[in-house]
Amino acid sequence: MPTTHLPAPRVFDVSLPDLTLEAGARITNHLVRGWWWGPAEDVPWLESRARVLSEDEAQASALRVVRRTVTEQQALAEQARHRGPARAPAPVPTVLLVHALTGDMRAGGKGGWWEPLIGARRALDPSRVRLLCFNNLGSCYGTSGPADEGFPLRTDDARFGPPLPLPKGDLRQDEQRLPATVTPWDQARSILLAMDALGLDDVELVTGGSLGGMVVLCLAALAPERFARLFPIATTESATAWVVGLNHVARQALLMDPGFPESPRRGLELARQLAMLTYRAEPGLEALQGRPAEWSSRALHPMHSYLEYQGQKLERRFDARAYLAQLGAMDHHDLSRFPGGGLARIRASALCVGIDTDQLFFPSHMATLARRLREHGLHAEHATLSSQHGHDGFLLEWDAMAVLLARALALPTARGPEHAFPRWPEVRPALNPPCGTKA
Repeated sequence: MPTTHLPAPRVFDVSLPDLTLEAGARITNHLVRGWWWGPAEDVPWLESRARVLSEDEAQASALRVVRRTVTEQQALAEQARHRGPARAPAPVPTVLLVHALTGDMRAGGKGGWWEPLIGARRALDPSRVRLLCFNNLGSCYGTSGPADEGFPLRTDDARFGPPLPLPKGDLRQDEQRLPATVTPWDQARSILLAMDALGLDDVELVTGGSLGGMVVLCLAALAPERFARLFPIATTESATAWVVGLNHVARQALLMDPGFPESPRRGLELARQLAMLTYRAEPGLEALQGRPAEWSSRALHPMHSYLEYQGQKLERRFDARAYLAQLGAMDHHDLSRFPGGGLARIRASALCVGIDTDQLFFPSHMATLARRLREHGLHAEHATLSSQHGHDGFLLEWDAMAVLLARALALPTARGPEHAFPRWPEVRPALNPPCGTKA
């Protein structure tokens, strides 16, 4: 298709069925905000299956917290119900992108988190593939999350019964002030429901890094018949004690802010500052934020200014309770919770990529993941992305990432027979009650 006829990317909302989360809370007025870029023939189909935002509305909402009353959610859910044809018309491959912890659905176009990789004659060309990305459940950029009125609380985690009284000095938090537990299994199920609403069954490639990579693995385990190729980046099969520990310190910084939960500004800034130290590596920080030319006991070190800037930037654009929800999702990631083991359900070929300087998800995790997928009889390759910047390398090393994307798109497919596992709608009861537990 000539690239001159390529339409602009679209942001859209879809209305989905209620969703009972893995821990037992229930999402009502379930809304998901998505991003699409693809061939022009897709546009009427998308407009018939979702509420497509105007260009002005999409620009105005970019990286801005969405807060909605219950009444507003109900009205939007009615507007966003699909009423059109069952399937997308253009016979082009679908590529599904999953964002990281504080990202949004705008993967490409101006300001997109993979902007240099997406566009005409780039690694992901919307004239050749249909690109989709959804804002993760529990975030704050248009998908149902703690910034919305009526989002369930931790006390609604019905699977575990009511919380016990907290004795003096107990480190646990008042569950009335915390959002309900969201896991990568829940986020994957929300995405699959959004794909159902759009009438999309098959995905040629699904990719994401960090928390997004966790969701990628859950998607492939939940609906093995739908995904041909996986490209998980800088993630792991289950959250390690190292990751959980770092998230715990960040969470405590936020919760100890006197303004929590209404306005924990400094707490959110400090949580982000700690996170930035895990997202970057010493060589990159030393090169970009090295010592000042002249010494002074009163001068701020460039690293001080850098961390303050990063904390303030996130505080202006993200909801604190949504941040807690996303940290919790990362903590609760564990593929083995699916009955019989989630890894054993995957049927897609895979390119598992680690980053050589990653200090959050060590590169050995991705080598191990590729090996374990091969042990299950799958075609699984491993590659290392070299970067001085650490974990964030997949958001910075554009030339190397373009090469890896081309390699992932060219992976051989080796899907198992469709009858090997129940198809997606039939696995939902296995997650309610949640994975790996008795009813």
